[in-house]
This record gives sequence, C-alpha cells and structure tokens, in this order.
Amino acid sequence: MFELICKKLIKDYKNTQDPEVRQRYGVVFSFVSIFCNILMVIMKLIISFLSNSISIRADALNNLSDVGSNLATLFGFRLSNKHPDSDHPYGHGRMEYVSGMIVSFLILLVAFEAIKEAILKIIDPDSLVFTYVSILVLILSIGIKLFMAYINSKAAKAIDSETLHAASQDSMNDAIMTAATLVTLIIYRFTSFNIDAYIALVVSLFVLKAGIEIFRDVLDTILGKAPDKELIKEIESDIMKHDGVLGIHDLLLHDYGPGHRFMSLHVEVDAAVPVMESHDMIDNIENEILEKHHILTSIHMDPIDMSDEMMPILKGQVKDIVQSIDPSYNIHDFRIVSGNTHTNLVFDVLLPAQDTRDHEELKKEICERVSQIDQSYKCVIQIDHSFV
Repeated sequence: MFELICKKLIKDYKNTQDPEVRQRYGVVFSFVSIFCNILMVIMKLIISFLSNSISIRADALNNLSDVGSNLATLFGFRLSNKHPDSDHPYGHGRMEYVSGMIVSFLILLVAFEAIKEAILKIIDPDSLVFTYVSILVLILSIGIKLFMAYINSKAAKAIDSETLHAASQDSMNDAIMTAATLVTLIIYRFTSFNIDAYIALVVSLFVLKAGIEIFRDVLDTILGKAPDKELIKEIESDIMKHDGVLGIHDLLLHDYGPGHRFMSLHVEVDAAVPVMESHDMIDNIENEILEKHHILTSIHMDPIDMSDEMMPILKGQVKDIVQSIDPSYNIHDFRIVSGNTHTNLVFDVLLPAQDTRDHEELKKEICERVSQIDQSYKCVIQIDHSFV
C-alpha cells in the first residue's frame, strides 16, 4: 500500500534527497492521516455517547488532537521548502522540526486532559453500556491506526523525517490506547466489572511518556545534536581517498533542516604541491560531498611542509605524549618554527566534546613532557573540542 501511494501521488518518489520530493511525501501522508483521523473522531464520539465510555471519548479527543498534529506537519513541510530570503539566508528547513515540536505539545495536552478526566471518573464512576457496534468500531479504529503507523514509519525512513517519525509513534500509541479501551468493554461485558477509568488513566500516562520522548528528540535536533557517526566516517573516508589529502580536522556540520545542511572542515595538503592543483582538488571534494550527501561544504586548505625531515618525527613524538595523557586526545596543524635560541612547536590539541580537563593545566603538562625531548622545544598550543 505504501508503494502504491508513493507511485500514484508522489512524482519521482525514489529521489528522496530532493527537497521537492521530501515536501511531497510530507504533504501526501499528512493528508492521508488527516482523512483517517477525522473519520475516527466521528466514529468514536458517536459510540462514546452510546456506551457512556470516557476512555473512548478520551480516545476520540486524542484523534482530534492528531488532526491538529497532522495540520502542523502539513504546514511544516510546506514552509520548510521555502526559498531562503534576506532574513533567513539558510532557508526554512527547521520549520519541519518546529512542526514536530507542535505535534509533541498537542500529544502532551491531550495526555494531561485525559489524565484529569480519568482521575475524576475514578472518584465518581459512571456505568458502561456494552454494544457490539462499539466493539466493531474500535476494532476498525485499531486497524486504521496501525495502517497509519506503518505508512508514516515507512515515509519517515524514506526521507529521514523526525516529524513523520513522531506521527508514526503517535499512531502506534493510539492503536494501543484503543486496544486497551476495547479490552475494557469486553471485560465489562462478561464480568460487569468497570475498569474504564483505570484503563483510561494507564493509557493516558503511556501517551504522556510518548509525548515527552518525542519532545526530547525534536528538541535535541533543534539545539544541535551530534551528527550521525556513520555519516562522518563515510565523508572522512571519501575525502582521504584523494591522493593529495594528508589529513582532516576541525569538521563542523550544521543542520538547518533536512536538505539544508552546511559543513566546514580543514584539509591538510603538501605545501610543495602547486596551490592551484591543491585548490582544484578541494573544489572536487566539495562538489562530491554536495552530489552524494546534499551538504554544502566549505573547505579550508592547510599546507604542510613535508620537506622538513624532522616534521614527521617530532609530530609523532608529540602525538604519543598527548595520547599518553589520554588516548582519546589527538593533535593537528603541527608546525615547526625554528629560532636562534629555541624552536616553537605549534599545534592544536583536539579533545572529546565531553572532556572537562582544565586547559591551562593540560598545556603545562604537555609542554613539560615535550621539553624532556629537548630543552629548546617550546610549545604553542591551541585547545579544540570535537563537534562530531
């Protein structure tokens, strides 16, 4: 069914890296979800009054909030693909994340209201009315919600969308909520034991937990979470395949929404190679990353003097010293500046993002150890933290 919807309604549906195609996915599956949710709101409100069940009524209100979520998702996808303007030079891609945040707020709002009503009904319970029509409608609703969870999950994976993933998770939560309500009616039919309000409370707490998790995931993305490690490894591996590349460091990846990512990094090259030749290689690397990963990249070229025989020896010794302090540390931008009375060893020390070691103490320790190689060696150290 997912493939059929894509083929019929989404032009060039396999080209999921294209922002236009991503937008079509979001719009199409938002409309499918809106139609399904409106249908279920109508059915569940009718049977909630027939059966006098607050858990069904809470379920119907949850579906009504889902319509709002779907509208937020729809407008998020529509706005995220707007062209950059003077006020937003990096585009509007993060609107998709904002819509995901709205979805989480609506889920939390419904959860709080359902918890409140469930507690009131536990204190002052009402009797239920069992009908086979209610059972039939609830079974149908579970099937529809599982279908929605499936297609939204597939679409989320196809275009790597946090918003559609949230919609899929919400649909799965709704299916569980409706199944619990169905169990309530069946138990009441055979035992006359009314656990409607208790089931409504448990399910509402479950929905609350899901809303908090979705909110946290989207918030992490908006705040700027670390990029995918496999993606970074792949990019670094592709760059290092170029013969003129000696090393990579200071890689930064900024996410302004799907299809709106920007990256900068430093690439070390041999200073003896003509600058235009190295520059041409850098241009090729930037174009390759853009074509393969749709990431706009800016590369700074660092020339390394490979003719100095002491360069690799000293760099290796200093690297060993730094990694003896902590194996997760590394160095880059290593240069030797010789003088009449002393020699400066200029380099950057790269620390993991979570490292809390005092920088001045670390510099002092490295300098003392380097001076043991030769008293004339003086260190000029810049401390960096990894962003990937």
